[in-house]
Amino acid sequence: MISSSLDYLRDGDDAVMTVLIGGLLLLASPLIVPSILVLGYVSRVLRGTAAGDDTPPVFEEWGDLLVEGAKAFAVTLVYSLLPLAVFAVAVVFGVGAAVIGSGGGNGGALGGLIGGAFALLIALVALAVSLGGLYVTPAALAAVADSGRVGDGFALGALWTVISKRAYATGWLSAAVVVLGGSLAVGVLSVVPVLGTIAGLFVQFYALVAAAAIIGWTWADVRPIAADSTDPEPAERPAV
Repeated sequence: MISSSLDYLRDGDDAVMTVLIGGLLLLASPLIVPSILVLGYVSRVLRGTAAGDDTPPVFEEWGDLLVEGAKAFAVTLVYSLLPLAVFAVAVVFGVGAAVIGSGGGNGGALGGLIGGAFALLIALVALAVSLGGLYVTPAALAAVADSGRVGDGFALGALWTVISKRAYATGWLSAAVVVLGGSLAVGVLSVVPVLGTIAGLFVQFYALVAAAAIIGWTWADVRPIAADSTDPEPAERPAV
């Protein structure tokens, strides 16, 4: 699956132009809108590969691309903010514990110790939530790309039926390996000042698309099956 994902974009008719545009958008990603456009492209990759279409999309219909990217951005933002919120609570308790402990006395020291331990516990919970968010986010993005509805990215019941499957875990790990490999390549290229960093953005885009292709193929196998709506209404069923 990993080798096929690395060939996915390369086998496209406009591979060079697609990578060029994608890299330039990542270069301008601090402006927010370019990063949303990249997410829109990723959504199209997810939808296409999940539908069995292995032809890489091209950058076109920019208005629709922006809308698709905005939906993916909203999902990604929510799954990213939740761990940050938990971590912020841990920081507040940590600071409070430090203030209590600095008050002196056995009571203050004990209060500081308890507060610090509680802050550490919350920090560990934040780490677990963050890892969980990283695991769920690709499935949520695939769900939104598949249906076009942002709400499907937060349908936890349906998502659980996906992320609890071994096939999803395998696909997720494969995509993670591709992203990690791309990050390592970016790190190597960054040794060269400026030019290396810029070149790394194009590698990063290529790896991101390859990982999205893996998730799309995986989604095709594990997506929730909609209830069959062709059953006759109760009044139409023959009496027994």
